[in-house]
Amino acid sequence: MSTNPNLNTELIPESYWSSTLDCNECVHKLSTNTTELYFEKKHALKNLRRRIARVPYRTKVYEQFNEHGSYISNLGEDGRFADLDDSIQNTYVAVMRLTAISEPFHLAKEKPLDDEQLKSKIFKAITHYCKWEADRTDLGWTRFHDSVFAIPVAVTNLFFFFLPDMEAVENGTAEDPLTASVHKQLRRCSLQAWTLPQRGDHTDRHPISPERFRKHAWWMGGNALTYRPAFYAAVMLQSVEMVDTLAYVSSHILTPTSHTNKDESFWNEGICADGFGWGHGPQAYNRHYPREGVLSGLTIIKALKGTPWERESTCESVDWLINFIRGISWSHFKDVDAPMQSRHIFTRKTKDDLGYLYDIVQLLVETFGSLLTEKQSQEMNELLDRKQILKMDGYPSGYYNGVRYFWNNDDLIKKTDELYIYVNMASNRCSGVEFAHTMADKLNFFTADGSYVIARYGDEWVNSKGAWEMTQLPGITARHIKTTELVPETNWSGYNSIHPFAGGVARDQNGAAAFVFEKDDRSEADGAGIEHNRSNKGIFGVKAYKSYFIMDDSVVCLGAGITDKQPEQRGEIRTAINQTSWVTDILYRKAGRLSIETFKMNQNYLREAVKERESGSDIPWVKQNGVLYAIVPEHTSGEVTVLAEERQTHWELLNFTNHGVENEACRIFHIWINHGQAPVDGKYAYFMYAGDQEPQTYLESNPVRILSNTTGLQAVANHNNSIIQAIFYENETVCKADTLRMKVSNPAVVMLEQQGEELFVTVSDPYQDVHLKELVIYLTIPVSGEGIVMENEWHAVPIQLPESPEIGKPITVVLKVRELL
Repeated sequence: MSTNPNLNTELIPESYWSSTLDCNECVHKLSTNTTELYFEKKHALKNLRRRIARVPYRTKVYEQFNEHGSYISNLGEDGRFADLDDSIQNTYVAVMRLTAISEPFHLAKEKPLDDEQLKSKIFKAITHYCKWEADRTDLGWTRFHDSVFAIPVAVTNLFFFFLPDMEAVENGTAEDPLTASVHKQLRRCSLQAWTLPQRGDHTDRHPISPERFRKHAWWMGGNALTYRPAFYAAVMLQSVEMVDTLAYVSSHILTPTSHTNKDESFWNEGICADGFGWGHGPQAYNRHYPREGVLSGLTIIKALKGTPWERESTCESVDWLINFIRGISWSHFKDVDAPMQSRHIFTRKTKDDLGYLYDIVQLLVETFGSLLTEKQSQEMNELLDRKQILKMDGYPSGYYNGVRYFWNNDDLIKKTDELYIYVNMASNRCSGVEFAHTMADKLNFFTADGSYVIARYGDEWVNSKGAWEMTQLPGITARHIKTTELVPETNWSGYNSIHPFAGGVARDQNGAAAFVFEKDDRSEADGAGIEHNRSNKGIFGVKAYKSYFIMDDSVVCLGAGITDKQPEQRGEIRTAINQTSWVTDILYRKAGRLSIETFKMNQNYLREAVKERESGSDIPWVKQNGVLYAIVPEHTSGEVTVLAEERQTHWELLNFTNHGVENEACRIFHIWINHGQAPVDGKYAYFMYAGDQEPQTYLESNPVRILSNTTGLQAVANHNNSIIQAIFYENETVCKADTLRMKVSNPAVVMLEQQGEELFVTVSDPYQDVHLKELVIYLTIPVSGEGIVMENEWHAVPIQLPESPEIGKPITVVLKVRELL
């Protein structure tokens, strides 16, 4: 088959790729093909198109258009649908209909369309509607999504459905001008996957270039390689330059981005250095955008095996991809995803599939298996054999279980087969959690405000979240507003904090994290230049210093400096300890009481203040569904209330796609601290315990001591000081614990763990300062280790901090100690 070379010349100007060579703004540029290599690639493209054309691509784009008989009866001899006028929306509908009614005649099914009258009407319709679409003069954000996702997907499939006809045009054997017109208009619409929307930058001049696929949300992750059928369009169009570009892009996306290298990393969305993924900016988004981008990149590389591009499809290091595989498993627990990521947190579903993770593993093995070490190969194959993340025993803590801090995303997670804790904090480095009231979640105002889940069984939030009060997400401190009074919004960046302080440490089964919370009320235009309304003034104005300390089966939560900076908004400021499913009897002991009360499941309603606004040192507690909640009264300002009741879910209020979902009665367990109206420097301290000891036995063992709860220092220690965890918001403060004093050279998160004569010191820089190379920890106990010097009574321990892209990552050093802490 000899393809007419003029077809591509007419459609795709040479400047679309050649102008890259002279562009000073392009960092990544392709090598020039030799004449011999170019023709080798051209020949390979013909075979590649025949191969991939046999399987329709992303059929879910048009599969909802299933009334084939109706569409055919409405299709006139002139190639127009009688029930559709010419409009942007109806052009999209028409193209989807044409794809749906043509799929039965896909070449792979070996049932060609023998009805020449119907074929003529379909071809006329393709010519009419695709020309209408391709002739549009609006080239900017208005072309997103349909003109770059759905329509190119549909027309690429149409081209493949009728591939023998299209090839006849290319080799000059087609005498029918209508077929030639179909060929032309399908190609024009397919090219939109590369040219639209225009970005208003240098890549509009050379859309066939690696730079086109960088530094813009429309051109990274799933938006670049999955929903936008760039590869299928490239093969359809038989463009060597396009495939060159995608081979380069797919090889470079397997490197990490981070807050400190995002200006240089190939993608500033996708694989993060901490093991999570970013999508739509620096927001945790393990599903969808980063996942789809990685899957599609690996799929492209796999498709290019056996072609000249196989030599060009390289991987700098598989380590980052393996880190991503391990990392994204942490946002999933026992068949469900934690309600922390994506704009579909509040869809009505009972299970989340982790199959995509195993798909990534399979593609890694198939594409770059030769680059895996023996241990990596064993690990990946065990994942494929087991397909049970919680059963991945025998690997270092932090791979699949233990405690892990994700410093690119301000998240602290503990994960074992019996306990799951996910804390989602905020800083001014990370975006919040996006939402879009006309298509997805409507009320994601608080999901990055220090919210958490604590779970033993994995179903604690699956149903209960449908009845949650949104200003009372577990763990957050916010102004109380009824959910029905919140106004749905769209915010593609979500809400974060105005402060840069957010950091954490983790090692084995222990960890700590903290941030300074104050919701950012500034409004910015989204990627399309649209600035969405901010209708909920009451969600702003609360400031708090919030920290979380994990020690084995215990979690200590501290809050200090709780202040209503906008008291004119009125309303109580509350800290939610938990809001979850009520599935067991409730045991509780009120402050000042000796007796333990039991509230049975067969009773209907409980509302009890277990701690009054003013109380002594007696610790009140509540236990439900295997978790003990204990409040430390001397560090808690406000009344503590426990509520158990039956509520109606309100799914449609929470997510647009829940329209028509039937609501049901849901039993809710809810416990919170009421700091009152307009608090100034309020505070709280409580801990949650998910172990097997009875409440009184556990509490009498003095498992946790609070060393400090101020805006300068929040710190805790276990019963024998073998674990000390401290948040130094200021470096002037001193942490005191019996025989030990500790201070730092810079604000830091610090964890000390003594095991025999070894002292494990784990630290991180919560500001992620690129200029801070060393953190010094000062201790008053005798320790020895590399670089330690004496400064008066202090042992100064210098710790070298990680470099980019791992700035912010916890680092551990091991010292020798000669006495107990």
